[in-house]
Amino acid sequence: MSKTERNCTTWTPCEDIFENFRNKDYAIMVLNCQINLNVDHKHLVNLWTHAKLRVTVDGGTSRWLNWVQAHECEDSYILSPNLITGDLDSLSEEVLDYFIERNSKIIKTPDQNETDFTKALREMQTHCRKEGIEIDTVFVLGDTSGRFDQIIANINTMYKALSFMSTIKIFQIATNSLTFLLSPGNHKISIPKTLRDKEAWCALIPLGAPCVASTTGLKWNLDKTRLEFGGMVSTSNTYSDEAFATISTDGFLTWSMGIEAIL
Repeated sequence: MSKTERNCTTWTPCEDIFENFRNKDYAIMVLNCQINLNVDHKHLVNLWTHAKLRVTVDGGTSRWLNWVQAHECEDSYILSPNLITGDLDSLSEEVLDYFIERNSKIIKTPDQNETDFTKALREMQTHCRKEGIEIDTVFVLGDTSGRFDQIIANINTMYKALSFMSTIKIFQIATNSLTFLLSPGNHKISIPKTLRDKEAWCALIPLGAPCVASTTGLKWNLDKTRLEFGGMVSTSNTYSDEAFATISTDGFLTWSMGIEAIL
């Protein structure tokens, strides 16, 4: 997924999600959004079943059950979440009972000061510690769903997670995009050839605070450029023909990339 070499973090997110997941120590989480990932349903089943921990968040539990039933997946025990969390205001008793019968653990998190996504990550961390489960990555199925406030809340959760699971990488997977957070420092992101050839979009967004960044491997590179709202933000960018994009930043940056071309 990622590794740090000589003060540079190397990321291979597309390969990890679509090719190498069997060799990874990861958890998978389903938020309360439509599951519209345009891949063969068998791939999503494999991504789910190979996870060390499987979590559904409130209404995401119903979304997952609907997806499983729509694709006529047979083994409902294997496809059941290990944990179901949230304030449970978007989850019917019928669905809850269905998964309780299949040994899912229910953790109600009524605190309204944090989103269900943030609380679910906290419960995931606690569960892993108690059960001796080691993970280094969380794949989050969370489509944008048209709600701008939810998009911002989900990104804010990635920032908040740094305070309690800083060594674990969080990837938000939507229908047509993949989003994750870059910490201050140097980064090297693998860009599949298909995305380069199709000139898929990418973006570097300075949410939270301004930063100064330099890049290589993009069509429009940055050279010690100050990124901030009200000034420059790097959206609707794309790639050169280099296999990696590099980013050097003195602050946090949200990286997002279009993945339609590889689905």
